[in-house]
Amino acid sequence: MSQVSFKPVGLDRERLRALMAERKLDGLLLSSPENVFYTTGYPALPSSGNPIIYALHNQLPCFAFVHKEGTISLLAWGGAVMGIDYGADDVRMLFNRDMAVAELTGLFTEVLRAEYALGVESTLPYYVYEVLQHQAPTPRLVTADDILQRLRLIKAPAEVARIRKSTAIIDQTVLELAQGLRLGMSRLELIREAKWRLQYNGADGVDHVTVAFGSANPEVALDEVLERNQIVTLDLGAAYGGYVSDNRRLAYTGAVPPALKELHGKLCWIVAEMGRSLRPGRTFSELHARAFELYAAVGVEPMFLHAGHSIGLQVDEYWILGDDHTPVQPGMVLNIELYSASEEGVMIGDEETFLVTDGEPERLSSLPVDIIERRL
Repeated sequence: MSQVSFKPVGLDRERLRALMAERKLDGLLLSSPENVFYTTGYPALPSSGNPIIYALHNQLPCFAFVHKEGTISLLAWGGAVMGIDYGADDVRMLFNRDMAVAELTGLFTEVLRAEYALGVESTLPYYVYEVLQHQAPTPRLVTADDILQRLRLIKAPAEVARIRKSTAIIDQTVLELAQGLRLGMSRLELIREAKWRLQYNGADGVDHVTVAFGSANPEVALDEVLERNQIVTLDLGAAYGGYVSDNRRLAYTGAVPPALKELHGKLCWIVAEMGRSLRPGRTFSELHARAFELYAAVGVEPMFLHAGHSIGLQVDEYWILGDDHTPVQPGMVLNIELYSASEEGVMIGDEETFLVTDGEPERLSSLPVDIIERRL
């Protein structure tokens, strides 16, 4: 039987090595499921085809260790290693957490030298710090979250293809859910239907199903009942090949009130203008300021903490904030989401995902932005 390969789809090893050199790091220890997957292809995500690796990560943790020469060691559960070719130069098997500690100790003993600078993620498990405290020499630890953030901001074509497919899945699912709305259905019923439809339409997993009726809290799965003349929030995210999507559309169970239609139209215009602003050379802080300018231009009160976020292995990978001078670059996939409150206190707005190119940014969603009117 030939060996099956699971390789990273977006990792640029040379750029990773250069970023480590820029920070003067001798090694980089990664422990988050997203970054282990990103650097090695090891399917540690909750949306992986079989999510057992993620489910058992408390007892069977995984790590990727990047050496300054650019080679990568994978420390992973032996049951998920046999017969699989991962994108690592060295694979070390473990069968429980004690073995993980032993393998880490052995790896550190091999690589640590005097004045060794080790980059770690801020989410590194505490027991790994205990291992490091007993090493001689003890390395100098550097929080290096920014390295993987900078790497993951620029998507390879294969990553973009997965985000594009994930977005197409939620577009189809939103249309189906809107057409299936009926008075008297519960929100929990709609959430369950959203989950199975996402997977029926091709998703590997569900990232989020932020669904709500009227002004109820959309972030918590409450069990209210759908009534006539009510706003329905459909904010969904699918996972496909590890990469996720994010989109928001509104439906209304009756004739959409003119004031609501006007407010929503203004916000859709703002998001569209923001999409056109996603040109290489601009900075995240400039985008943030541009959003405020557009709000003022149409006389709408803003209701947001950030102008949007990058998207990839996580739905909110990196926020677009007013004090961030990160430059916009081709290959970034940015989600613009801007809102205001309706007279009823409902968060109204639009959310679109754009691919930054050398020219005109590309909107990945194919859905019309108008509120979906359902006269039930």
